[in-house]
Amino acid sequence: MQTDLKMNSKFLNEYKIPFVGMKNKRYQFEYQIDGSFFKYFEHNNINTCNVNVKLDFFKKETFFLLTFYIDGFVQVPCDRCGDLYNQEIFGDYEVAVKFGTENEIIEEDEDVVYISKNDDFVDVSKLIYEFILLSIPLRCVHPNDENGESLCNKEVLDKLIIKKEESIDPRWAALEKLKNKK
Repeated sequence: MQTDLKMNSKFLNEYKIPFVGMKNKRYQFEYQIDGSFFKYFEHNNINTCNVNVKLDFFKKETFFLLTFYIDGFVQVPCDRCGDLYNQEIFGDYEVAVKFGTENEIIEEDEDVVYISKNDDFVDVSKLIYEFILLSIPLRCVHPNDENGESLCNKEVLDKLIIKKEESIDPRWAALEKLKNKK
């Protein structure tokens, strides 16, 4: 969990939860994530976002149960027209944090994160990063307006339609005519 985020750890310090001295009970944390958060992680293309992350942190005797509530928007390119737009995202994610051995810390498990027995904090920055990315739909397309019209870039869509019509095989066009006669 204490991963490749060593760079600019000063910025990411606010995502480190010191659990030493905490009582066994529920704690709540809230984070406001903007585009600057993502520059500390590799392989991202998010520059603009406004995401509210609420974290319920349940400290138990031998482990922690973390529940993340993601709500906000990220700016992504439309899969249809390529223009950027604000995609609403939301999701609830739960993960357990356990103390583990060297081998367990290296292992990947989607529902359990292992930290060293020597650690005195839980770094939730990478989890927040991953859960925001998981909240983005696989297919991102501009929503429709109140009239049901697509908010996609009309010029791009018109060019795509023209290009599609130009590339239709004449045999398919003949079959399409037969289909439409019925």
